[in-house]
Amino acid sequence: MDEIIIETERLYIKPWSLDYTDKLYNLMSDNRVHLYTGDSVWTKERTKRYIQFNINRGSLSLDNFHGAVILKESNEIIGLTGLNPYFLKQPEIEWQLGTEFWNKGYATEIGNAIIQSAFKNSNIIRIYGMANPKNIASMTVMKKVGMTCLGARDFRGEQAMFYEILRKV
Repeated sequence: MDEIIIETERLYIKPWSLDYTDKLYNLMSDNRVHLYTGDSVWTKERTKRYIQFNINRGSLSLDNFHGAVILKESNEIIGLTGLNPYFLKQPEIEWQLGTEFWNKGYATEIGNAIIQSAFKNSNIIRIYGMANPKNIASMTVMKKVGMTCLGARDFRGEQAMFYEILRKV
């Protein structure tokens, strides 16, 4: 599937294809990717289920989507991203990148593009971001994309640092 959801200078965010299974599995089976997520490494079967679930969902909307992050220069999948339902018209932003793609500005590029696209092309009024308090890199990205820290709150049974960005009126 060649449809592009969002395009940045260096990246595409595209709908999922089962062709991405092996590469996504390689990224998500690295325990370092899950260091601050509370998640465990992915099996090949879990990777296939994740991709198939997203394919089966059919049409995407900006307040509820997950896509593959593709590096333009090599057409290589480097991670996943999306907006998850949280509150009505107030989704949660997410990204997970393979470790070899950390500290290259990709998460900031993704965050900026998703936020800009969501506010421009939907009726989303706020986007939340949550991070483990030890995940300094993710909290730094959220600040760089213009999100404001709301402090620590309970999220899925754990303490997380909450961030938000509001649609400018």
